[in-house]
Amino acid sequence: MAGGHSLSRELILHAGTHKTASTYIQARLKRNRDRLLAHDIVYAFPEGDTTFKRLSKAISKRDWSVWHNYLRQTIQPDHHLLISAEQLGSLLTERRVIARLSRIARQHGLRLRVVIFIRSQLDYINSRYAYSLKRFYHTEPFESFVRAVLKGKLPSSEAFSGQRQRQDVFDFWNYFRALRRARRKGLSVNFIPFRQTVSDPFDQLLLELGISPGSDWESSPERSRNRSPGIRGTYLARELGLRLKQAGIAARHIRNSSSVITKEETFRRWDDPPYWGFTPELATLVNGHFKRNNQRFARDIWGRAWHKVYQQDEALLNRERCEYQPSRREQEHMERIADHLLKRLRRRIQPRPLHGWRESLERLGFSLIDTISYR
Repeated sequence: MAGGHSLSRELILHAGTHKTASTYIQARLKRNRDRLLAHDIVYAFPEGDTTFKRLSKAISKRDWSVWHNYLRQTIQPDHHLLISAEQLGSLLTERRVIARLSRIARQHGLRLRVVIFIRSQLDYINSRYAYSLKRFYHTEPFESFVRAVLKGKLPSSEAFSGQRQRQDVFDFWNYFRALRRARRKGLSVNFIPFRQTVSDPFDQLLLELGISPGSDWESSPERSRNRSPGIRGTYLARELGLRLKQAGIAARHIRNSSSVITKEETFRRWDDPPYWGFTPELATLVNGHFKRNNQRFARDIWGRAWHKVYQQDEALLNRERCEYQPSRREQEHMERIADHLLKRLRRRIQPRPLHGWRESLERLGFSLIDTISYR
């Protein structure tokens, strides 16, 4: 991207959405800051930070001084400025936020640009279900979760404190109404179909920015890939979630809740296929529910029919359900693991001396029992 007169420089906001590989993209952006700079793009966090969360929190608090201070300190002559934070996605559904950020950008000689990945509903619903179950945001069976979605509800939203969460996140036509209207009035808004024509979302972002991807761009560490749980991990997440709910332990009180199930899968060397909750019949129902607004959105944004943009949807419609169906003995084993994890989480919330040693010894003992009894 080339610089030019002041308002040709852009303040580029990569704003997710949720479950579109933002963590992976951000890890690669961080590793490739020098290469981005060679393309006249500055990617720099607020001073002392390693993320852009301070900026998204400032929007929630309507503390715009944080943005002014950041821009004053970070802008370089004849360079664009790139910010990546998936938390911005929900904030940019508000007309006043879009208008304020556009105005702030202009005050600093920049033109606002918004870049957002869109994941088709079947893939997106399944991914958010597995993720929110892993974070213990809810304990709904998949069918109940989908029924709530079709009513415009999001079961996992009850886990969040603070500002009221938007419920209609899967209806892109309505959810992004404010951005669509701003786009018609001249705001640069790029909606990218997630992993459709290009499989790597980092490469998709580069292409959208007018940069050629290639082997000279550094890869990301494996830990940056926010992996969804497999079929046993998803089953265990619900078992543990039910116990946490019964014990009155809220998800927000569990530090690093997203890693609990992932670490357990690694510890037990589970290498399972990914969870897929849809049957072809349920997938067809969901596809039909969103079809009209999907067509409106695709025509408005890309000038094409939805199925032409999301050609992989056809395979998802015919994909068979993939979930863990344990035998009686396997179910009892899972219940013991869930009971054990509940005890560990309780101790973490109310730590006492020697708990760390106790946890390690229990781990060893449980793994020995596991190798003997679970066959």
